[in-house]
Amino acid sequence: MVTSRDVQEVVSKLSSDKAKAREEGIKLLNTWLEGGERSIRFCKYLGQNTEKLKPNEIPHSETWPFLVTLLVQCVSSEISSSKRRLPKASFAKTMRIVIQRANDAKFSGKALPLLPVVKTLFNHISDVLSNVPSFQLEYGIILRHLLAVGDYRFHLRSRIYCSLVLLYIEKVVTSLDGNDSCLGNPKEEVFRCILTLHSLLENPPGDFPVDVREDIVKGFVHIFSFVREEGKISRKLIECINTYLLKDGPNLGSQSLEIHNAVQQFVFRCWLTTRDRSLKDALIFYARLQLNLSRGAADGSSLVEQLLDLVCKELDQSSLSCGSAPRSDATKDCKFGALSGSQRGLIELAALVFYKACVWTAKAPTTEKRVKKEPAAVLLKEALMKGKWLWNAAFCCLLS
Repeated sequence: MVTSRDVQEVVSKLSSDKAKAREEGIKLLNTWLEGGERSIRFCKYLGQNTEKLKPNEIPHSETWPFLVTLLVQCVSSEISSSKRRLPKASFAKTMRIVIQRANDAKFSGKALPLLPVVKTLFNHISDVLSNVPSFQLEYGIILRHLLAVGDYRFHLRSRIYCSLVLLYIEKVVTSLDGNDSCLGNPKEEVFRCILTLHSLLENPPGDFPVDVREDIVKGFVHIFSFVREEGKISRKLIECINTYLLKDGPNLGSQSLEIHNAVQQFVFRCWLTTRDRSLKDALIFYARLQLNLSRGAADGSSLVEQLLDLVCKELDQSSLSCGSAPRSDATKDCKFGALSGSQRGLIELAALVFYKACVWTAKAPTTEKRVKKEPAAVLLKEALMKGKWLWNAAFCCLLS
């Protein structure tokens, strides 16, 4: 059984003014947090005590909020006392484990057990991430974990949120530029930074702050000046842009085209050649978002022309891959005319491109000299007459 004395022994060591005693406290706490029945009993003991707390009651020493507050002080002391060495990684690791266990429904016994200290925790996380590169891995996980909880995000102050977004944009730029000497495995580290940036963009504490909008756009433009190859890093970056356009796109105005000018070379180079289905889906979604954000022919006609050519090739290529495959080798979706999720996204994009191409061509001024191309309506008619099934699907989507 876990007793009050067990918890107080941990608390006493972590509260000490001596660095050696605090380090012993971290080690003792870790023995309680290691897997097994002993760990479960310890976590449930703290969870049951936390559950008994009344609203606005100050958490006592045998609750999750008190333990997290104590760890914040320990980590801060460890950082301030390690001017000539790296802070011990065990402090960051223990903080991460405690926060994850506290929020685990199996142990906490109470919804949102860290609510009394979450504002302080966000401030602490921001300070650590800004000043202690060696804690980036563990604290990035902590930040993503807390951002995923809506009631915790509500207590993230706008100033801290903006500073974290700008910090991670800078981290991604520095990592891609190859100037970060602290990275052990550069690709893995930059991917983790992008994961955290994506979590920040996906989980703002309310509406996007106006103050950070221009910096985010400039950040994406800068980031994609380094992106050349496809892979999980570039795929996650496109997902970041998609998330941002989805969340704040209607407020961007012409700034959405600034983002497109930066990413279009990568997008159109990879679109027809990539075999990464997740990347292709992300690119299709990106194109739909940018089209929907276009305010009219004046700022969207160039994008429509680019996408019209691309969509026609994609519809031909996808129709051919299914139509030419032996019946035994064809996918189930192709055999029975059903659409996969990826194909559905493609035909929805194609319908939108055809619609805007037809409408904006009719309204576009004729004074501008352009290379003569077949109108979208003609291209669609010819493909339908040839019986290309994905073109038929796009036409049905257009009619609906």
